[in-house]
Amino acid sequence: MASSSRRSTSGTYGSGNITGDRFCDCGLRAPLQVSNSVANPGRKYYACPSRRCGWFRWAGPNVKPSDSGDDRSSQPNFDFKSSERVERLNAEVMYLKFLMCVQLLVSLFCVVLIIVVLCKL
Repeated sequence: MASSSRRSTSGTYGSGNITGDRFCDCGLRAPLQVSNSVANPGRKYYACPSRRCGWFRWAGPNVKPSDSGDDRSSQPNFDFKSSERVERLNAEVMYLKFLMCVQLLVSLFCVVLIIVVLCKL
C-alpha cells in the first residue's frame, strides 16, 4: 500500500523526473555520493540516505565490468589514486614498525634496570 506522497521514480534513469533527482524506494531523495572503497575509489553513486530500503545505483552510464573488461575502466585516475593510497599506507606501516621497535627497546631497558636494581638488594 504505497502512499500518494511517495515518488514513483524508484531511482530509475529517465523516469520522467525533470530535475534529475534520484529517489530511493523509501521515497527519499538519494544524494549523489562518492565511493571511498578500494574496488571503486572515486566512483559516484546514489544510495538511500536512511539506508532503510537498501536502494543503490551507480551514477553515470550503465557499464558492467564484464562489458569493459576491467572494473576500473570508468576511473581514469584509478592507478594514480591507488598508488598514492598504497604509498600512504606503506608510510603508516613503517611508522608503526618504528614505534614497535622503540617500545621494544624501552621495555628491554626497563627489564635490565629492574634486574640491576634487584641484584643490588
